[in-house]
Amino acid sequence: MDDIALYRVLLVEDDEDDYVIACALLGEIEHTTYQIDWARTVAEGIDALSRNVHDVALVDFALGEHTGVELVAQARACGFTGSVVMLTGQSDRETDLAAMRAGAADYLLKTHLSAPLLERAIRYNVLRRRAEQERERLIAELRDAVTRIRTLQGLLPICSACKKIRDDHGYWNQIEEYLRKHSEAEFTHSLCPECLERLYPEAARAMRKREERG
Repeated sequence: MDDIALYRVLLVEDDEDDYVIACALLGEIEHTTYQIDWARTVAEGIDALSRNVHDVALVDFALGEHTGVELVAQARACGFTGSVVMLTGQSDRETDLAAMRAGAADYLLKTHLSAPLLERAIRYNVLRRRAEQERERLIAELRDAVTRIRTLQGLLPICSACKKIRDDHGYWNQIEEYLRKHSEAEFTHSLCPECLERLYPEAARAMRKREERG
């Protein structure tokens, strides 16, 4: 049996008939479940977007005194990290460009809307947005790693007596503690030959004899 995909959808639409039509189209789609929340106004849309719990927002162009473009432009500022798709009955190029400039990932005409078209738009844009977020995460991790490497390559204030290292906040740390915080290194403790000779001369002599005997 095929896995059932689940998408959380926010529909910002002030026309109840259009809301019912969109729900009916989504209900026709097989192998996918849509959890749909409805916002009727720009204010309700902003409130829903700020919760950032949806994979995609379907935003109508005409929302009373406001336009969906205004809402799309505020989506990122609201903290919404999902994908935004504009729905409109207007097919002019200027509306299309305005939606794209505002940050819409796609632009669909209501007059041409169908279940396959809606399914593809949601799936494609959600997966693309997730890929972008994963890329952003990896870039952030890479930058963090480069920063740690640069820190270790720079000049480190180190005590000439106890060998502690001073961090960026002015605190002195044991060298292994500092390196553990700023790198992926793990430590095991042992003694170098010079320290073994100085601290445990009998053990050093016994080790040398074992090495001489092979």
